[in-house]
Amino acid sequence: MTALEIAQALVRLPSVNPLHDPASAGEGAVVDWLEQWGHTQKLKTLREPALPKRDNISFTITQGNGPHLLLNGHTDTVSVAGMSIEPFSGEVRDGRLWGRGSTDMKGPLACMLAALLDLRARDDWRGTVTVGCVVDEETEFQGIVKLIEDHDPWDFAVVGEPTELRMVRGCKGCLRTVVRVRGRAAHSSDPAQGRNAIVGMAPVLEAVQEFFDNEISQFNREGFSPCTGSVGLIEGGTAVNIVPDECAATFDIRTVPGQDTAATSAALAKFVHARIGEREGYELIFDPPYHDSPNFETAADHPLVQTACALRDQPAADTVAFGCDGSKLAAAGIPTIIFGPGNIDQAHTKDEYIALTDLEAGTTAYVNLARALLG
Repeated sequence: MTALEIAQALVRLPSVNPLHDPASAGEGAVVDWLEQWGHTQKLKTLREPALPKRDNISFTITQGNGPHLLLNGHTDTVSVAGMSIEPFSGEVRDGRLWGRGSTDMKGPLACMLAALLDLRARDDWRGTVTVGCVVDEETEFQGIVKLIEDHDPWDFAVVGEPTELRMVRGCKGCLRTVVRVRGRAAHSSDPAQGRNAIVGMAPVLEAVQEFFDNEISQFNREGFSPCTGSVGLIEGGTAVNIVPDECAATFDIRTVPGQDTAATSAALAKFVHARIGEREGYELIFDPPYHDSPNFETAADHPLVQTACALRDQPAADTVAFGCDGSKLAAAGIPTIIFGPGNIDQAHTKDEYIALTDLEAGTTAYVNLARALLG
């Protein structure tokens, strides 16, 4: 099967991460299809539980003795809310495959699977290649963590996020935390009896944004764009006729290698407290971070990086601001790069697509990289 045929089949099967849509059945339909595909192709197929009713699946080929290469992709997608195209049509039009996950990352995953079939028919490499398809990349990364726990370390790992087939040797991490303002509830007919927590949050958000605009770039790393932060969620109030007694805002901070996330959280809290000061009737609370996904950086002179760059005629490896499964593989001591077809700008969009030429190029690129690493 070609990468297009595989990608089209995967896009047509909904696999929205349940944390993006509680009504979603998760990745099960995609994993069922992949399991049948693996058996049909007579590949060594291994399906393993990662989360309740959410399984990882992997396919492995071996040819003699040599290193073990992991090609890693994920089977979940973000929500389809707000999409302007039919999310699961798998339509091919204007030289593109359209639908949720086509770029992020059922298209790159399909290229890995098609490359596996191509490699099986060749005899110019030695070692083992595994395509690991994991759940939960779009939220908590529990799929890749379980895959690492279940298997001995690989010699190399290639994560197939869309990089336009640019070789990437590192990505930022992600720190998420919540700040709360507590006030005092009252009947809205006499609001002066309360302390409105939503109103009390306003100067907090201004101070937080000032920190993000002017202070957070102090956390930096050569070769990476500076640390950034944004306010992503705000919640407060229970009814329109009740003065709200609590308001919560959630922040997303993208961290760089070498950054002390505890120091970052402390610096943010100290800055905001200094700007806001004590306010009668209000309490300001910074929760401990609820999510701290690591960043990673593979050395520019590592043989994996050098080999991939040479294949692509790329003078120097890139780094990216988004996070992915790669940081968990690198944290386990596995030399890791990010390398995949498609453009990250198309990921999560209302009209997501991947070019058919990218699917062809991606398959060829994975075959060539595997042959170079295992030759």
